[in-house]
Amino acid sequence: MTKSTPKTPLVFQVFNEIGIINQLSTSHLGKALGPDLNISEFGVLNHFVRVGGEKTPSRLARIFQMTKPSMTAILGKLSAKGYVDIVSSEEDRRSKRVSITASGKAARERGISAITPKIDEINAGFDVQQLAEMLPILSALRAYLDTAREAEDGLNR
Repeated sequence: MTKSTPKTPLVFQVFNEIGIINQLSTSHLGKALGPDLNISEFGVLNHFVRVGGEKTPSRLARIFQMTKPSMTAILGKLSAKGYVDIVSSEEDRRSKRVSITASGKAARERGISAITPKIDEINAGFDVQQLAEMLPILSALRAYLDTAREAEDGLNR
């Protein structure tokens, strides 16, 4: 746990711990995914499975807080693997719409299966009840930050 001082705000301590957990979990996931997917590609597939629907590359770039060229490169790789479909919009042929394919959903499931040994290790070595108690708090924090980001970026329009 992060050593705190009287001047270290609680919110900073929480975000610091979350950041370290993110680094460690991302490293484990990246190693487990192997050559088929990288972390960014898995993240896009996971997003589509979680929220469904179609998105434009621009909207995905804003959601993932990256540049449109970076997102376009990720989507190009996913499309070449058959994991997403990219089609021109019916209303505006210049605009593209992205959706996950059945193969993309299967690749995301393979990614989750690849990290199952690490998940089992955590389940065996950590109080799972504590994780269950943390989840609603973390979900609420994520929802709050998502809403704030969307308002700042104009995504809620």
